[in-house]
Amino acid sequence: MAKKEFPPPPDYQSIDTRMMTARELRETLDDLWEWVHRAEMAPESDAPSDHLIQEIRQLMARIISERVERHADEPGRSAE
Repeated sequence: MAKKEFPPPPDYQSIDTRMMTARELRETLDDLWEWVHRAEMAPESDAPSDHLIQEIRQLMARIISERVERHADEPGRSAE
């Protein structure tokens, strides 16, 4: 049986988080979380490489950092 190709992650590698709206950041993060969850739950024979999952997690960290920075001066607000 041939290996089933796992779908690639959403193509956000060249994004500039500083140029995105808060909504775009949130939606992008949601898309990436969904992909990572599916990738980590996939059978090992179908799952993408750990390296690719780690790259996507690093991208997610950049997005989270931007969201936190934007809300840092708003008392009572968080990035989530």
